[in-house]
Amino acid sequence: MHIIEDLAQIKKLNYSWSLALGNFDGVHLGHQVLLRRCVQESRLKAWTPAVLLWEPHPQSVLQKKPFKQLTTPRQKFDLIKAQGIEYLIRLPFEQKVASLTPQKFVEQYLKIFQVKKVFVGFNYTFGKDRQGTANLLKKWGEQTGFSVSIIEPIMVEGEIVSSSLIREKYKKGDLVTAAKLLGYYPYVQGRVIPGEKRGRQLGFPTANLMISPRQILPLEGVYAAFVEYEQCFWPAVVNIGKRPTFNKTSLTIEAHILDFQQDLYQKELKIFLIEYLRSECKFATVEGLSTQISEDLKKAKRLFSGVKM
Repeated sequence: MHIIEDLAQIKKLNYSWSLALGNFDGVHLGHQVLLRRCVQESRLKAWTPAVLLWEPHPQSVLQKKPFKQLTTPRQKFDLIKAQGIEYLIRLPFEQKVASLTPQKFVEQYLKIFQVKKVFVGFNYTFGKDRQGTANLLKKWGEQTGFSVSIIEPIMVEGEIVSSSLIREKYKKGDLVTAAKLLGYYPYVQGRVIPGEKRGRQLGFPTANLMISPRQILPLEGVYAAFVEYEQCFWPAVVNIGKRPTFNKTSLTIEAHILDFQQDLYQKELKIFLIEYLRSECKFATVEGLSTQISEDLKKAKRLFSGVKM
């Protein structure tokens, strides 16, 4: 998938485009349906399927503070690419963009493409104060010369799939449901950094992961997980928290990988979080913590047999 960060490049390519519009936070099941529809129709009609994406997330500009997302920009790129999109058009979102009326937005950012069709979700909004709607875009598209496909909501267990619903599941530690809404296991990705080696002292060595501060994390606690390293998946127990037994206050992500002996320092890992096991708590002794970790491992092992990666 190619990345374009300058509208002038669009004119040079002179393609017939199909565009998927949205923030695609999490690239969940609803997003995936929209992206696949864009790709499938484009292949039939010899269009070039693309995503028009704004960075940073518009909420960061509108709220004037960092907005954590379900996926990092890198993860979003990989997930969008997996759906068959050929171009990612990534443009800077600034206050001047936020202040555009819906009509000005269409004139400045859609007319520049030789766009044949635009794909949006049922709840898509655009323009100043989110005045533009999917139906309004469809009306203007007919006047401008492009058609608009509005993707109906995708339902899972009686609920509409949305990024906000997935965030709610994250806050509760309900990653089983979150995975159903996403269409994949939630994951964090980052480089292994040196830790305090307390896990090793307890008999449970851990890989300590440094991840992007831009990614939202689920409820603090202990999770059954799988760690992807060099295209292999290793079962693990992961702690996301502040290690209260050792009177720490900074958040860490520590993974104890079962039956794994390799040196992982400075290596890149993906940690797929499968299920919440328990909350993080303070133990009176390190022996008590060690005993609990043994119990966590037993519980996690019972879950691993039913998981396909």
